[in-house]
Amino acid sequence: MVRRMFTTLAATGAVLALPATAAFAQSPQTYTANLSQANESGASGTVTIELDGTTADIRIDGRDFFDGFPHAIHFHGEPGGDNVCGPLNPGDPGFDEADEDGDGLISVVEGVPAYGPVTVSLTTEGDTSPDSALAVDRFPTSGTLDYQRTIELPQEVADHLSTLHVVVHAADLDDSGEIGDFGTPSSLDPELDIEATIPAACGQITASAAGGVATGAGGTATEGGGNGAAAALAGAAGLSAIGFAGLRRRRDEA
Repeated sequence: MVRRMFTTLAATGAVLALPATAAFAQSPQTYTANLSQANESGASGTVTIELDGTTADIRIDGRDFFDGFPHAIHFHGEPGGDNVCGPLNPGDPGFDEADEDGDGLISVVEGVPAYGPVTVSLTTEGDTSPDSALAVDRFPTSGTLDYQRTIELPQEVADHLSTLHVVVHAADLDDSGEIGDFGTPSSLDPELDIEATIPAACGQITASAAGGVATGAGGTATEGGGNGAAAALAGAAGLSAIGFAGLRRRRDEA
């Protein structure tokens, strides 16, 4: 009788423990990223991601991005891989090697071996897959970005979020007050100006433990996606890059 009672209690305890364990495993997790300038754009910002299962509540606040032109924003990286923002400004270690054409800039394709291909497109509405990597009518145009959206992430992305990076594109490289007149072709489409697609800022996504301590940093290698990833991104983005044709915006003087 005593043995039966303990067996019943043990089984009951195990059943009762399951919901608590599942709830703990699925409790929301906070991730953050600090956006630092790329290609000496002068832009910066912060990213906060509240992840509950595969549901991500994302907020991005930026500073000194170009005001009035679409800023494509993505999660970049091979989930679980060694992805880094990489050398993105002149003087960074490894910059000269990454700058394959020697023009003093890191284009999208030159940056992909470090930070990896697009995994999520942070559009303002609609599709968020890599197919929307350059959906120019659905990205923020404000100089402060002011982005907030709740989206569903692929399971693989949610499971490896702290190995990925946030990259923001488009910058006024010559401070002309205009995007699209720099005179160098985009690495995604020679019909486009490099200013329309070039990385303007990048930040590594990290998990925040209790008390706000960042954990779960991504890889430290400078090689991640490789040439294959660069080609894949160029091919996918090239399909939608035509949306940039004719886009040239002057900075709001107001």
